[in-house]
Amino acid sequence: MVDLWGGTDPLSGADWVHDSATLAFSAAKGMIALLAAQQVQAGALDPLAPVARYWPEFAAAGKDGITVADVLTHVAGMPTLPIETPEDLLDPVGLAARVASRAPDFAPRSARVYHVLSYGTIVGEILRRVTGTDAATLLREKVADPLGAALWLGLPASEDPRFLPALMEPIVPPPAPVGTPEASGAACAAAYRSTLQIVPLFERVDGELGTEPVNGVPFRRALVAGGGLVADARSLARVYGACVAPVDGVRLLDDETVARVSRDWQHGIREPSCLPGAAPTERWGLGFEISHPLNRMLGEGSFGHSGMGGRLAFAHAPSRTGFAFVGQRMTFPAPGQDPRWALLLDALARV
Repeated sequence: MVDLWGGTDPLSGADWVHDSATLAFSAAKGMIALLAAQQVQAGALDPLAPVARYWPEFAAAGKDGITVADVLTHVAGMPTLPIETPEDLLDPVGLAARVASRAPDFAPRSARVYHVLSYGTIVGEILRRVTGTDAATLLREKVADPLGAALWLGLPASEDPRFLPALMEPIVPPPAPVGTPEASGAACAAAYRSTLQIVPLFERVDGELGTEPVNGVPFRRALVAGGGLVADARSLARVYGACVAPVDGVRLLDDETVARVSRDWQHGIREPSCLPGAAPTERWGLGFEISHPLNRMLGEGSFGHSGMGGRLAFAHAPSRTGFAFVGQRMTFPAPGQDPRWALLLDALARV
């Protein structure tokens, strides 16, 4: 095992120590995908079944044909959420009820558009309907506690001393898509609106770094399944390691389930070219990101999830390896993957 940490919080001057943790953003989606995979493994959740089998209200407004796999692979046509303010994210059950009553943003399976915030809302509610337990509790009972892993969807107040805020430059709203073919216009418009929905989460109070809603106590305490995970890299690496090999006697997924969730489930559904020069995602696992040109991980057999600003956590089944990188300082290199990943992954690949 290799376990590295270091650096200093520029706001407080506090060192990043062994127990420090911060927001993992969309690396949370990998944990939600893992919880879904465990239910698939147990036979309680069929990825090819309609969502409405488990959540009957979801069938409203023409959504009766959307499957669990459609949601897990971001082809359900529902990337936007019925929210007005960031506070709307703090009530996942009420928000899920509003999602269930809505029509899709565009025809399901007609295009793949990343479900930035809605993924966690929808999959989290599916898990709640299947198990009777919310995703935060499932994560604690089925993943974190067995491994002694420091990761939470809703950070307890008792763990606040380990939290360091995620730091980044102010988010500039993306340019509106232009020149898109009519067939993909609705998908591109929805992708644009869903991206705009995250901008208020990063608006500072009086321009002061660290005052963004994502770093505030209400967001930190809430169950925001698609992006609210608080974790350290060590814990995420242990979790992914336990997906492909026993870690202190704990194995989270069996080999058959690993093979099932880490193959391509996107099935050729295209991602629309909404912005010039954007590289489309052409392959995706069952809820997990799998190796692709902008996130190679350790190549074929890798599955996990990246997170905003440079977070990355995954398993590599052929080498029985778990890896994670989490940091305070968020970077947004364009184009291509975070250069910090390349340094770490090149070193990992050599051993």
